Amino acid sequence: MVRFFLFFAGIVMLSGRPAEAVPRLALRFDPPPLEVYVGQEAFFHVRLLDRIGINGIAVMPADWPNVDVFAWEKKFGSAVAEDGTSYILHDMLFSMVPKVSGEMIFPSFCLVLHVSTMVSDRDLPDTVRFLSDGRIEICTPRVQMTVEKLPPSSSPLFAASEVKLFDGVEPKVSSVREGTPVKRSVLLSAKGTLPAFLPDFTIEEIENSRIYKGKTERTSPSGQKGVSAALRQTIVIVPKKAGKIVLPEIKVPWFNTRTGQTETAVVPAYPLIVLPASDAVADENEPEIVPEQKEKTPVRSKTFQELIVLPVFFLPVWLFFKTAGKRKARKEAVNAVRTACLNNDFEQASQAILAWAVNVFPEVSVKNLSDVRAEFREKSPAFVQQLEKLEQYLYGTGRFAKHIPSAKESLGKDLFASFQQAAQIKFPKRKKKKSKLPALYPDDDGF
Repeated sequence: MVRFFLFFAGIVMLSGRPAEAVPRLALRFDPPPLEVYVGQEAFFHVRLLDRIGINGIAVMPADWPNVDVFAWEKKFGSAVAEDGTSYILHDMLFSMVPKVSGEMIFPSFCLVLHVSTMVSDRDLPDTVRFLSDGRIEICTPRVQMTVEKLPPSSSPLFAASEVKLFDGVEPKVSSVREGTPVKRSVLLSAKGTLPAFLPDFTIEEIENSRIYKGKTERTSPSGQKGVSAALRQTIVIVPKKAGKIVLPEIKVPWFNTRTGQTETAVVPAYPLIVLPASDAVADENEPEIVPEQKEKTPVRSKTFQELIVLPVFFLPVWLFFKTAGKRKARKEAVNAVRTACLNNDFEQASQAILAWAVNVFPEVSVKNLSDVRAEFREKSPAFVQQLEKLEQYLYGTGRFAKHIPSAKESLGKDLFASFQQAAQIKFPKRKKKKSKLPALYPDDDGF
């Protein structure tokens, strides 16, 4: 009897122990690498295993000094935890770029969750905190890392996972005349770093030439995953003397974070033959050539009525056909722009817009899109903005840098919409300015 009582008491004690609660919310954190270089992008993952019904996630601003943090991807799916419990998975990808070197310890990275139902803290992990408005805050552990300086180098280095260097010369020819401006644009593109870390290009003097430096532009092209940076610099070279000039080779050293090695991106030299200036007019001392005099044929004098009637009759006809021809040419130019934009053929769109502008502004010297922007800068800011995007697309994904992504899908539609509005603007007639000297291009507005 005593033995049975002891056995029964043991069963009651075991059955009275509460089973360990399975958390309805869990956080998984994949931290960034422990060691990175200054200016190097490092990724980290935050995953939430959800059984409480999260319907909104907000990222609290990270108080991480000397670091830029970026949010990239958010995936939604399902997952099974180690204990076999099924969860809804919220997978978020972030990256960070440290700006200074040294040992760094960052506070926790926190998320604020909106839930659809009331949740008790009894079945949530200890890292969860309830806010006064009913939302839930959950945080990662602290982040610790060592930010290394880049290896010593005779030229400035920057850290990147991939680098490309391109140049473009306009006009793309092997010879030019003395005094003809030659434009050279150099584009440096890098993945896994910020524009501020890209060094300026070194511009060398070119013998028997004048050099005019344009703008240096730094941009952050949008990417699907990860930061990227681009640096563009344009110069104009004007040969002063016939002979041969060489646009010098350009070298940009950089540190490859994938291989841990220092590499050099190179743009080769570009030789040009400079021809003498165009032949001048005949020497003033040369004898004047007088054409052979021929016997004049008597001309029948026209009556006063003929002199009046003929212009009155033909002038309206001439004006009609001249006006109709202008309208037809402008209509064809507009249709060419429409077709190019709808087909997302932006090279053709650029040429069509230039042809249209030449027709609209016959008294103005329109050579490039910068000239078109100058005409519409006050009249149509929307068209000017779309022209800037067109130049950025042509320059970023044309023959110089096809790797830079661009919003190709919306560019054609937005460009033509702004073009239609600009084409309706009326401009007063202006007298064409006479200039004895060729203009030095480009201006600082673009390539």
